[in-house]
Amino acid sequence: MAIWGSEAGPVGSTPGQAGTSAPDPAAPFSLAHRTVVVAGAGGGGIGTAVALMVAAAGGSVTALDINAQALEDLDRRLASISGGHRSLVVDLRVADEVEEAMAEAAASGPPLHGLVHVAGGLAAEQWSSILEMDLGHFDDVMERNLRAAVITTRAAARHLTAKGAGSIVTVASVAGLSSLPFGSSYAASKAALLSYTRTAALEWGGSGVRVNAVVPGTIATPKTGGGEGPDVTPPEEQAVLPLRRRGSAEDVAGAVLYLVSDLSAWVTGHGLVVDGGSSVRPSFLDGDDLPVFVHADALRSRLGRDAETRPGRYPASAP
Repeated sequence: MAIWGSEAGPVGSTPGQAGTSAPDPAAPFSLAHRTVVVAGAGGGGIGTAVALMVAAAGGSVTALDINAQALEDLDRRLASISGGHRSLVVDLRVADEVEEAMAEAAASGPPLHGLVHVAGGLAAEQWSSILEMDLGHFDDVMERNLRAAVITTRAAARHLTAKGAGSIVTVASVAGLSSLPFGSSYAASKAALLSYTRTAALEWGGSGVRVNAVVPGTIATPKTGGGEGPDVTPPEEQAVLPLRRRGSAEDVAGAVLYLVSDLSAWVTGHGLVVDGGSSVRPSFLDGDDLPVFVHADALRSRLGRDAETRPGRYPASAP
């Protein structure tokens, strides 16, 4: 296990237990004098954004990832933010490596406060219909999206439950709330992760440990081909996104920061959806947000849905 670390920052006393301590009114999101482990922190996407936001909130980051180069890139960015951050090259699918990394995070620097598990995904070659799905691919998706999360959360919980306080956040997907045609393994793994998160919240709540999930929708990251960022959203995506843009990694990181901080001290077992409103948009709406079965010209005209539409919306496809 290789280690990169930025220069250590000051270490202070630990605030009160998560779940009982009130947030500082002057800095409600503060993670000062606390260590947060971010599993899957490399790659420039959600994990990187979470690590940087936790550091900006005053937390000491222990970043875990299998990609050594990605961690070196992250460490250079963390070096400009005080807090005593470190990066560990870890295969999150290997329990012994994760246990060792968590022990390292708990034993040095500020007290361990939480874990954010971000790692996972669905590779391009793993998209498939159910009937044509390679079961080896299915097993790999489950291992990366579910089993790895079980390994990291258990490793963190051993320390946090012994301490009597802490916050664990998993990153799921709106696919786990509904479906994902040609990505059934991914949707199933994220649905299982949400159920696991709720169960862990019940088992560890009595020890002062909160467990929640962030549930992102379509997010622009290097992995998803959104290198141009959420401000460059194709018209066909704008038409089905109520906020008319793709989400950013920072949008998700902000939700994570809320859940890992004391501002959510009485929140556990929750799945916080961060999808720009897409999951509440019924499938029977047209691109102009009227139901596809609304054909009356007079009604469409009165609602401004006849010839011209508001920016970012398609004209109605129904005659």
